[in-house]
Amino acid sequence: MDECELFRMIPKEKIDEVFEKSYSVSAECDHTFLGFEKVYKAVTLFVQKGTVIIDVGCAYAFQSWYFRDYAKYIGVTLGLQDNDVLHTDNSEYYFMSGQKFIKDVFPTLGLKKENCFVICSYVPDWELQEQVRKFFPYCLVYYPEVKL
Repeated sequence: MDECELFRMIPKEKIDEVFEKSYSVSAECDHTFLGFEKVYKAVTLFVQKGTVIIDVGCAYAFQSWYFRDYAKYIGVTLGLQDNDVLHTDNSEYYFMSGQKFIKDVFPTLGLKKENCFVICSYVPDWELQEQVRKFFPYCLVYYPEVKL
């Protein structure tokens, strides 16, 4: 089986730390899948490194590795806790709904929306997707089309 790109990029001890501390990561991730890499890697092709990346729905945040050289990586996730996510030198996490983060936390961070790029990828919350689109001028909201 092929390893995913992030599995090859992230130091083994960083991955092991998440897998050892998290009770749920092994049910969703393994050496072939640590997140939806293509979406996040694409962002690195057009967003400058001085930008703050806000990842609404970051889950275990393995994709934060792509943004470790950016101004800051802010992960927002619901249902997980600090030992469930990958930490980088520039990462900080909020364990709450994306709606609560946008309404209650973002205004307190002292960040300008124009200096942030928000990713809301594979989050099946249509209201949150719309809220991200309306609130942030620079964002990527992606959810694959469902074909029945």
